[in-house]
Amino acid sequence: MAYQLKHEADGFLLVHTGTVSIDEINEVNGLIHGHPAFDAHRYQIVDLLDADFTEILTSTAKQPGATDWAASKTVSHVKVAILVEQPAARQFCQEYIATAQQMGSDWEFALFPCRDQARQWIGL
Repeated sequence: MAYQLKHEADGFLLVHTGTVSIDEINEVNGLIHGHPAFDAHRYQIVDLLDADFTEILTSTAKQPGATDWAASKTVSHVKVAILVEQPAARQFCQEYIATAQQMGSDWEFALFPCRDQARQWIGL
């Protein structure tokens, strides 16, 4: 369980490695939402390529999905690019995205196999 969070010019880069827990996801989500640059950010890149989601329940993805839906009410039009390949991580991400969208988030979400494609989608 480890992550690195970096603020970039207009957004955030988050890299998870090792075994991921819902507590870790909620912790770093709180750091992003509480960051002084949060209100002005336009993207998030979440790199899960070296993360292990085999010990986390997919249903817990509803928590960050609901949290980000609430955040979308104050900061709109954010692009969230998720780098993911592992099946368990992909399933978790799909549940997260579905939850945020079903609740009415206007954030855009997309899954990618590499950082270059994510950055291109964001427009970097």
